[in-house]
Amino acid sequence: MPELTVAMPAFNSGLYIRQAMDSVLCQADVDLELIVVDDGSRDDTDEVVNSYRDSRVRLIRLDKNKGIPHCHNLIIDACRSPFLAHVDSDDFILPGALAKMVRALREDPAVGLAHCHFFDVDALGNTTREAFQERKKLFLATRPAGMDYKRALLVCGNVANHLRTYRREVFDVVGRFDEALKRGSEDYDMALRIADRYRIKLVPEFLYCYRRHRNNSTVPWRTHKTRYFLKRTRVYRRLTRSGKIHFTRLPEYRGPMIILTGFLYAVGLQGLKARSRKAVKSLKKLVLDRVIFPAGSTFYRHTVRLFSWWPISRPGHGKKEPAAGGEKRIAYYLWQYPVLSQTFIQRETTALRRLEPRLEIFADAVEDIGLLDESARALSGGTRYLLPIKKKPLAAAVRHFALRRPLAFLNMLLYVLFHTYRSPKYFREDLLVFLKAVYLARRLQEQGAACVHAPWADINAFVALVSSRLAGIPFSLQARAHDIHRRDCLEGMSDKLMNARLIITNTRYNASYLRSLLPPSRQGKVRIIYNGLDLERFNPGAGKKAPSDKTRILCVARLIEQKGLVELLETCRALREKGYLFQCDIIGGTEEPLYTHYYVALKKLYRRKGLEGCVSFLGPRPFAEVLEHYRKADMFVLPCVMALDGSRDIIPNALIEAMAMKLPVISTNITGVPEIVDDGLNGLLVPPHDGQALLRAMVALIEDAGLRQRLGEEARRKVEERFDIRKNIVRYRDAFREITEG
Repeated sequence: MPELTVAMPAFNSGLYIRQAMDSVLCQADVDLELIVVDDGSRDDTDEVVNSYRDSRVRLIRLDKNKGIPHCHNLIIDACRSPFLAHVDSDDFILPGALAKMVRALREDPAVGLAHCHFFDVDALGNTTREAFQERKKLFLATRPAGMDYKRALLVCGNVANHLRTYRREVFDVVGRFDEALKRGSEDYDMALRIADRYRIKLVPEFLYCYRRHRNNSTVPWRTHKTRYFLKRTRVYRRLTRSGKIHFTRLPEYRGPMIILTGFLYAVGLQGLKARSRKAVKSLKKLVLDRVIFPAGSTFYRHTVRLFSWWPISRPGHGKKEPAAGGEKRIAYYLWQYPVLSQTFIQRETTALRRLEPRLEIFADAVEDIGLLDESARALSGGTRYLLPIKKKPLAAAVRHFALRRPLAFLNMLLYVLFHTYRSPKYFREDLLVFLKAVYLARRLQEQGAACVHAPWADINAFVALVSSRLAGIPFSLQARAHDIHRRDCLEGMSDKLMNARLIITNTRYNASYLRSLLPPSRQGKVRIIYNGLDLERFNPGAGKKAPSDKTRILCVARLIEQKGLVELLETCRALREKGYLFQCDIIGGTEEPLYTHYYVALKKLYRRKGLEGCVSFLGPRPFAEVLEHYRKADMFVLPCVMALDGSRDIIPNALIEAMAMKLPVISTNITGVPEIVDDGLNGLLVPPHDGQALLRAMVALIEDAGLRQRLGEEARRKVEERFDIRKNIVRYRDAFREITEG
C-alpha cells in the first residue's frame, strides 16, 4: 500500500501536465501513487498521461467535464493510502515537498490538513530571485506562526492555499467535497469543515510553484475581492445553518463582527490607515514602474553608452580615515556566509583568523543554518550582516561621504550609473547597488578596515570595489569558477580586474584566463593560491569500512548541470546491466528555484532507468555526516562537464576532500581538475561526456582493490603537498600584508 496518494484533476492540461507529473514522480523518500482524472479534456491530456509507463500512475477518464469536486471524490474512493495530496495539473512542486507534507501529518494525529507556501512562475515555469523574494516577504507578513486558522478562514478566505495534503480519515468524519459548489469554493468549504474537527498545519517552506498563464488566475480574491467575499460568506452561512461546523457558535467566531471584518478585508478597508499608506506607496510604485522608468529606460541606455568612459573615482583616494582603536583590519565581503556548499571559504577564513585575528567578515545575510555543523554555525556569530539596511544608518552613511568627500561621492555615483556591470541595467537597481556600497564603506571605516577583499568576482566584488574607493582603501578579489566563466557574470569583469590591487585564483587554468583579460603591465597581480583543507579533520583511519559484497560509490555535488550527474546515472545503469553489485550515494541539494528544471529532469532520468535499487539521492547533509560517507566509500566519482550557460567546476572542493580521505577518485580532464588529479597516479581522469571511458574507469576500480588502495594513498599524499590549509593560508596573509602595508 502506498504511503501517499497524489490527486491531479486535469482539464485541457496537455501543455503543462507532463511537468506536473514529473515533479511528483521524482519525489524521494515517500512511496506514492498518482491518480490523474481527465475531466473530459478536449486536448491530448489523456495521451500524455498514458505515455507514462510508471506503475504508480493511474488514469481515470471522464467523458464530459464534471468539475474538480467530482474529481476529488473519485480520487478519494480510489485512494489506497492514509494521506492524500492535491497538485494542480498545470503547476509543479519542488524536491522533497511530499515527504515534508507527510511528515507534518504523521508527527501530529490532530492535524487533518497540512499546506505550504507557494510562489508564482511564468508560463514556461521560470521565476526570478526578485519575484521569489517579494513572495517570501508577503507570506512572512500574512502567514505568522501560530495563526488562528478558524478566524483566518472566516475573515480572509482559504489561507490553506496550495499542496493541500489531507489525512484520509478526515473525509470519513467531515464528508466529501460538495459537488454543488463552483470552482474555488469546494476547497474553502472543506477547509472550514476540517478546521472544525482537526488542526490545520503550515509547513513554512516554499514547496509549490503556481503557474501564471491565461487560463490560470492567481488567488481569486485578488481580482474579484467582493465577489469572493460573497461566495465564501454563503459557504460559511450554509455550513453554520446545516450544523456541519460548530466552532462558529463560540463567541470569538460568532456574530456580525466576523462578517464585517471579512468585508473590510475584502474591500481593503481593514487597517485603513496602514492600507492608505500602502495604497499611496503602490500608486507611487505604479507611476515609477509603468510611466517614469519605461519612459526613461531608452534615454538611460543611451546615456550609459555615451558616458561609459567615465573614470573610477580618484579624488581623495589617498585619504584614509583613522582606524577604530588604531588597528587596521582585513575585511571580507560576500553575499552569504556561512554557506553549506562553500566550506572552502569557511576553512579559509577560519585559518586566516588564526594568523590574522583582525579579520572581519561582512555579508548581506546568513544561509539557513539548519544543516550547518556547530563550527559553521559559530561563524555566523562573528559575522557583521548588512541586511536589512535600516534607513537611519544608511542616511548617516550618505551624509558622511557626501559632506566629507563630496567629489569622490559624486564621482562614484556616476561611475556606477555609467558602467555596465550587469545586464539588463536599470537606474533603480544601480541606485540600490550604490547605496549598499555607501553603507558597506561606512561600516568598513567604523571597523578600521585597511583593505576589502571579495572572495567571489561576481556583483558583490563590484560593490566591494565601489566601497573601497569611497572608504579610501585597497580592493582585492578572488576569482574561482562560475563568477568568471558563466556568461551572465562577465559584465563589468574588466573593471573589477583592472582596479583590484590583488587578484587571487585557485588554479593555473584560471590564472591563464585572467591574465589574458589584463594588459601585460597588470598581469603580475594575479596569484595562484590553491584551496586548502584542515587535514587534521580529514582522518581516513577514524572509521572502519564494514565488509560488503557491494562496491560503495560516492558523489558529493550540488544537483546542477556542471557536476555531470546525468553521465553518472547513465554509467550506473551500464554497471548494473553488466552485473556489478554496487551502491551509489549522491549527497547534495538543489539550488531552488533557479535550477529546479535540471533537478526534475535528473530525477525523471533516474526513474526511467530504474536506478532506485542501486542509486540514492541523500540530499544535503551536515559535514560530519559527509565525512562518515567518505570513510565508508570505496571510490569517489565526479564526472564534471561544461554547462550550457558556461558554468564549470574549476577545482571541485569535494574532489580534494575525497582524496584527503584516501579515496580513489574518478573525474574528467577539464578545467583545473588535472591540477588536482594526476591521471593514473592518484586518480583516474576521463574525457567529459564519454560514458564508455567513465564506465571503464569505474570497472577498473571495482575489480582491482589493490589499484583502489594505491590511488587512495597517493591521493592523500598529493593533498598534503598542495592543499594543506596551514601552508596555503600563509600566502593569503602575506598577500594581504603587501597591499595593506605597501
